[in-house]
Amino acid sequence: MAYQDLGQYVASLARTGELLEIDVEVDPVEELGAICRKVLDENGPAILFNDVKGYDYPVLANMLATPERIAQAFEVPVDSLTEEYTKRTTGADLQSQPMVDTGPCKEVTISSDQLDIKKLIPQILSNPDDGGAYLNYGLVIMKDPDTGRRNMGIYRMQIRDNNRTGLWSSPTSHGGTIRVKGDIANKPTELAVCIGADPLLYVASQIPGLDLGVDEIELAAAMRGEPYEMVKCDTVDLEVPAHCQMVLEGHILPNLKEAEGPYGEYPGYYGPVGEQPVIEFHHATHRKDPLYAYTYLGLPPTETHAMGQMMGEAGYLQRLRASTAPTVKDVYCPLDMHTIIVSLKKTYEEQAKHVIYDLWSTRSGKTVIVVDDDIDPRNSELVYWAIAQRCHASRDVMVVDGMCTIGPSTQKYPGSDIANKMGIDATAPLQGYPAMSRPTSEMMERVEKRWGELTTPKGTRLRASAR
Repeated sequence: MAYQDLGQYVASLARTGELLEIDVEVDPVEELGAICRKVLDENGPAILFNDVKGYDYPVLANMLATPERIAQAFEVPVDSLTEEYTKRTTGADLQSQPMVDTGPCKEVTISSDQLDIKKLIPQILSNPDDGGAYLNYGLVIMKDPDTGRRNMGIYRMQIRDNNRTGLWSSPTSHGGTIRVKGDIANKPTELAVCIGADPLLYVASQIPGLDLGVDEIELAAAMRGEPYEMVKCDTVDLEVPAHCQMVLEGHILPNLKEAEGPYGEYPGYYGPVGEQPVIEFHHATHRKDPLYAYTYLGLPPTETHAMGQMMGEAGYLQRLRASTAPTVKDVYCPLDMHTIIVSLKKTYEEQAKHVIYDLWSTRSGKTVIVVDDDIDPRNSELVYWAIAQRCHASRDVMVVDGMCTIGPSTQKYPGSDIANKMGIDATAPLQGYPAMSRPTSEMMERVEKRWGELTTPKGTRLRASAR
């Protein structure tokens, strides 16, 4: 049965040993972020901070930062996560969600004259040089003014005063597209920010390549196999999941931008200060005992990297099998989010290079490495071996100029605002290459079958030399 709210998912994490509860007081200024960083570096569990200085409710962090916890959100074994994600998102049957009169998210109401975001939202300074505290894990819901279709995404919001935040959303994102339409019409763009919800809503909000008309809430419902009960907001013409923890209602002010940043982002560097839109909030509702959801951003691994890895591997595998490489065996995306390693059973000599060109055309494909199907792309030592033994650098290392616009490498050299992409063909020729020196697969299977016998105490004990 699908999780009804974030609390049920947290209880599931606790049952499986995937939750660390911290009961002593933790300072939201730098200390909370540093604890998250330590646990992430150790591939540790999600964290529930039960005593955050200055606030009366707990903060949940890193809830989807490993494949195991994402699989737990899908309620499937981790080894079938990519396959299950692909199955549930491909050709999903999207349906409108049922409306209810009220829900847990409306147990407490805060009107505009009482609203103080700095008291309501934990003022978490994740990294020391961030430009301020951020609300960074809210599900931002808007409607396209041209179609009325709902959209949901996650965009960082720098907290400014008691009812205003910044909003960083790329103009090419769906939220950015809707916001720009408001600027053109010189009208405020209504929005609602849901904090603390079913984890599949967070997953759906990050799926790349969706059309603007796709409602991510409907997609999340299809992924979980059950609809979400929805409630009307009080002051804006939007609907939100009734079982979320907290809702902020407001609008983006048209054609107004203020300095925002710096902020430590997923590439592991601080993003620069820039002029970004402004949100003005005027209403909030929440549960009587809300659970605040937060995510730490910075060097991998983080939630952003874990979700990006799953979605990238599933998407690239599906893309290649439908086009340039039906015989692709596996795709691995390291957590840097811009490297793609493909294991391919070649059917013609230049196929690896065609795969590289195909993946270069994707936004995240900065470095593409293609190996043969006898190489596990997740085994870095074998990938390095294939590059060393099967790559002829002058012919098999390819560079294309002016295609990469992501990350600080675009500013590495003076006067540059764009970087290159690289491809490495680490596959052997189809004919005329030396045979690998290794036992036959039949012999390895024989050893595997005998392994229990070979490793029993009798089979492994040292024998004294005959005298």
